[in-house]
Amino acid sequence: MKKQQNVLMGTGCWLVFAVFLWGVWQNAGWVHRLDRFGYRLLQPTTPLHTHFFTVVTHLGDPILLLPLSLVVLAICWWRHQRGRGLWFAGLELGGYCLVIAVKYTILRPRPDHKLIPANGFSFPSGHTFATTVFFFAILSLLWPHLKQRWQRVTGGILTAVWILLVMASRVYLRNHFTSDVLAGLFLGTGWWLLATTALEHATHRHQIGG
Repeated sequence: MKKQQNVLMGTGCWLVFAVFLWGVWQNAGWVHRLDRFGYRLLQPTTPLHTHFFTVVTHLGDPILLLPLSLVVLAICWWRHQRGRGLWFAGLELGGYCLVIAVKYTILRPRPDHKLIPANGFSFPSGHTFATTVFFFAILSLLWPHLKQRWQRVTGGILTAVWILLVMASRVYLRNHFTSDVLAGLFLGTGWWLLATTALEHATHRHQIGG
């Protein structure tokens, strides 16, 4: 039942992502209204806000998270959890390739008047995608060790807050539109749910076959 729920939720996330993709592709009016709303929500621009969100956005950079994924892979390998470690690294690496493929298909320019430099295309947000996948995966690795309900609730809240901060940083710094970060969130969540379900299915079949 849990696997079916994960597949349904993951598919639903990707369907929502597809709506954003279609809206951006068609230059839809609702996308522009959403983008303006998200930007206004994060105003005003101040030196303190800019410094804070610059630090946050650098910590959510895929260039940082990919090496951290290799560290997690090494720890899992050392703990004789090689399959789990390879799954973790594959989530980030495969997901990064997925985001790049979408970016170079849609070719959406980034917003004007960026507060910090950003290269490449805008849709979807790679920072949001990588952060979502990385911290969901970390939480899933820690979950069996979080025995108390308050520990699991705290872990879930901290994960959600950090993802939202990274999303906000990308919009505030004008490196992305609001629709970019929301699309990155749904694409990343769907990717994590479906990849996790595929791993569990493969592991179950291997145990039965073994």
